[in-house]
Amino acid sequence: MSASLLEAGGTVFPIGVENVGYAKYFTGQTFLASLTPAGQSLGVSNVTFAPGVVNFWHTHQKSCQVLVGVSGRGWYQIWGEEPKEILPGTTVTIPENVKHWHGSQHGGWFQHLSIMSTGAGTTWMEPVDPDEYAKLK
Repeated sequence: MSASLLEAGGTVFPIGVENVGYAKYFTGQTFLASLTPAGQSLGVSNVTFAPGVVNFWHTHQKSCQVLVGVSGRGWYQIWGEEPKEILPGTTVTIPENVKHWHGSQHGGWFQHLSIMSTGAGTTWMEPVDPDEYAKLK
C-alpha cells in the first residue's frame, strides 16, 4: 500500500488502522486515523480508501461534514446532483442531514480528511449503484 500511496502523491497524515468497525458500509478496504485527541468538540480523521472503494449513501446528524482531499483522486456525490471529483486540496462541505457518498476513483488510492463535530451521528443507507459508479471517469 505504501508504494501506491506514494505514487498517488504521498501522504502527510498517518494511514491509521483498518476500518473494520464500519467495513459493512464500504465497498472494500479503508483505513482510519483520528487526528484529534479525545474530548475535543471537533473531530478530524484521515480516511484512506483502496482503489475503487466508496462508502454507502449516508447522512450526518448534528454536524455538517467537511472533506479535504489529501492524496490521490476521489469522488463525492450529493443526492440529486452529479458526482464531483475530489483532488488534493479540494474542500467540500456537506450540510447536516444531506444524503451523500464519497470514496476513491477506480485506479488508485485516495485519502481525505473528514471534519465533523464530536457527537455527530451517521445514518447509513443503501450502497452506491455499482453500474453508476463504473461509469465515472
